[in-house]
Amino acid sequence: MKVKAVPEKEEKLKELLRRHEEASDRKAMILDCYQLGVLCQEAGRLPEAEALYRRSLVLCESIRDRSGVAAAYSRLGLLYEMYGDIGQARFFLEEARGTHRAINDVRGLACDLGYLGFLHFAEGDFEAAEPLYRQALSLNEQVGNRSKQAEDCGNLGNLFRAREEPEEAEEMYHSALQLYEEAGNKKGIGTQYRSLGDLCLARGDLSQAQVFFELGMQLHRDESWAIGVALQCEGMARVLVASHQLDKAEVMYREALDLYEQAGHKPKVSSARMRLGALLLKKEDLEGASEQYEATLEANEMLADQRSIARSCKKLGDIYMNPVGASDLARSESMYNRALSTYRDLDDESGEGSAYVGLGNLAARRGEVTQAIAMWAAASQRYRKLGGTKQAQEIDQAMKQLWVGGRPKVA
Repeated sequence: MKVKAVPEKEEKLKELLRRHEEASDRKAMILDCYQLGVLCQEAGRLPEAEALYRRSLVLCESIRDRSGVAAAYSRLGLLYEMYGDIGQARFFLEEARGTHRAINDVRGLACDLGYLGFLHFAEGDFEAAEPLYRQALSLNEQVGNRSKQAEDCGNLGNLFRAREEPEEAEEMYHSALQLYEEAGNKKGIGTQYRSLGDLCLARGDLSQAQVFFELGMQLHRDESWAIGVALQCEGMARVLVASHQLDKAEVMYREALDLYEQAGHKPKVSSARMRLGALLLKKEDLEGASEQYEATLEANEMLADQRSIARSCKKLGDIYMNPVGASDLARSESMYNRALSTYRDLDDESGEGSAYVGLGNLAARRGEVTQAIAMWAAASQRYRKLGGTKQAQEIDQAMKQLWVGGRPKVA
């Protein structure tokens, strides 16, 4: 699927902008720039969208249109989230929130709160995200904005699902679905089908999950919404993996990756590559998996996403050591050590444990018994501390077999 072009609408807006420039009608120019920016953003032309939003911002400031200033800040915040620059996204959205609050724009303030909640959710800070989502929902209920109420309910559902509270999540998803249906919002309806599909998948109900993903995918294809279709493709891919249809799953993951690239959403491109890489590992396509994880690592370095960098390094360490392919133990060791260092900086003991497991496996592969025992012991200690008894026991068993002179095995 390609993002549907809207050349007629875009050319019409450009012509209007030219006319308004000739007439020095700054108020009309603001609207033209804003609308053109939205079109460019939806088509994945993010630098063009940013230039138009910034021009809109300057024009709003020149005529002291504070509502327009806040709207431009909000759009810039959403744009920078797609760039993967969460810090800059938060800066713009906080500026929008402050301005909307100052001019008592309840609708605008509600949107800002919801967007800020999403940024915290994306970072895994559920405690900070929940009150922002609830404040946004309360304000949207006050102004009767059904689509935004639905969005807030859906966001709360995602938060509950991430916290492993499926019943609360399902209740929120159904509330969101009803509100979207009342508002006639097809994109939103499709999004809730995807969320319900995810819940069914988590419960092991693959057939119902597939129904939801297919319904959502058709709605999003009808709306030519690239990111929405990509998310449905990933859901379908997970269903196919669970039903052991790996070739079909690969097709879905590759379509999702292509659509994210069209949309210019850098964090989603990165996450899609990681999922595709994991699938290729399942298929023992080490060359293909390595290509995806190496591209992911490069992208995450540009985004300065340390957690994703650590995950990519751990996966590459596993791939470079894999005996099925041409092993490169030196590169494997380098990747494991980088993963370990990064996880330490993040104070992520579970991540450290996974890196120590890799280093222990590597040492066992080299026949370095003492080093393998030391690395695995460090991993076991961290897993036990975090309550990962089963993981620790598996590592302890590997240490026992190696220590008594058995054949070296990986943990």
